[in-house]
Amino acid sequence: MNKADDIQQEALAMLRELVRIDTTNPPGRELAAARYIAGIAEAEGIPFELVETAEGRGNVIVTLKGREPGPPLILLSHLDVVGAKAEEWKHPPFAGEIADGYLWGRGTIDTKQLTAMELMTMLLIARRKLVPRRDIVLIATADEESGSEFGLKSLLKTHGELFRNADVVSEGGGFPIRVNGKTFYLCEVGQKGLCQVKFTYKRVPNANPFYPENAGMRSFAELLRRIAAANWEGEVPKTTERLLAELLAACGQRADGMALDVRIDYLREKVSPLFGRMIKAMTESTIALTMWNGGRSRRELIGEYEATADIRLLPGVSRQEVESRLNALCEGLGIDFEILVCQSGYDSGAEGELYEAIRAAIAVHAEGAKVVPFIATGTSDGRYLREYNSRVFGFSPVLAEDMTFEQAVTMVHGVNERISCDSIGFGTATLHEAVLHYGLGGERHD
Repeated sequence: MNKADDIQQEALAMLRELVRIDTTNPPGRELAAARYIAGIAEAEGIPFELVETAEGRGNVIVTLKGREPGPPLILLSHLDVVGAKAEEWKHPPFAGEIADGYLWGRGTIDTKQLTAMELMTMLLIARRKLVPRRDIVLIATADEESGSEFGLKSLLKTHGELFRNADVVSEGGGFPIRVNGKTFYLCEVGQKGLCQVKFTYKRVPNANPFYPENAGMRSFAELLRRIAAANWEGEVPKTTERLLAELLAACGQRADGMALDVRIDYLREKVSPLFGRMIKAMTESTIALTMWNGGRSRRELIGEYEATADIRLLPGVSRQEVESRLNALCEGLGIDFEILVCQSGYDSGAEGELYEAIRAAIAVHAEGAKVVPFIATGTSDGRYLREYNSRVFGFSPVLAEDMTFEQAVTMVHGVNERISCDSIGFGTATLHEAVLHYGLGGERHD
């Protein structure tokens, strides 16, 4: 066994232990996983801090001190996972079993694998007694899957300045796609915003039950029709334009003069329908009804109708624009709306030291592959760091030979979540390379 194999096996062993610690959220119970990480840091002589936020819940911070002051490099991940029904899985979701060259279990893609890779990176730097330019800080949090109240949001109240102007490696990217025989690794540099809305019909008493007034039902049917037909186009983010241009160039096509829909359709055929839908969602804000309750019994004179909707906003879309769009949707229907949550999207841009370090690392460990930026259509803890001027890059790389983009995406929160053992080695080596390139001033240290 060579050194690379040893590193892969150690990272794999840590991931297996993390998978075996059931942190299904709710209820979470992430503190056990945080203590496991703290125990490893303590054994290696690396300073750490456990931050307990509720009974059985908490975050862990592990710090490699740098030689210069300034914003740190933060390696962020979360320890909680969504639920899993064991009877639906080929291998038990919390057993950490290895079969067919893969480690099976909840969290192997979202996102305990990133925790293990980041922790292994910290250990390798510490063991070689390398001193980075500035602090490198691993932060593994609780509660990301349920709103982060006991995780990052709580941590920001006590450690918020740690994130000020920091570069952050987080989840959301690192999945490979193949375009015209070429491999591209997606690096998340931004996220769409999240808006949640409740619609309510203005209840009107019906004077005669024998002549029912179904205005509420008709109004919501029309609202559904308007939502389905809604076209919420806006200015396409520069990052999305860059993604389209780079992928089209790989096919010998120029984006100049090609209509947006034509470009998307072309890449849908070249990559996959799923990827085509994802790119389409990167070019516009979207709204989808998520729940609808309403009606009345035969003897009731008043019907009650409510619905909720999920809106994903392009970076730069304001709350005022959302309100204007919702007013137009509800006009003339007797339906009121209430905005429950409205969080702006962000775009860190495909530039800067950390992005260049990620590109350099892929050039070393995935010969011929390129890194391309994208705006995620989902959300993660990165959304809470916008006010701290953090630059968040989602990158947890897996081997292109072992997992397609479609497989990776469908396993997030899905059945039979797994990662190849070789991908743990590849991901750790690539992340370690990127951190060294960034943290040691662009030097490469074999």
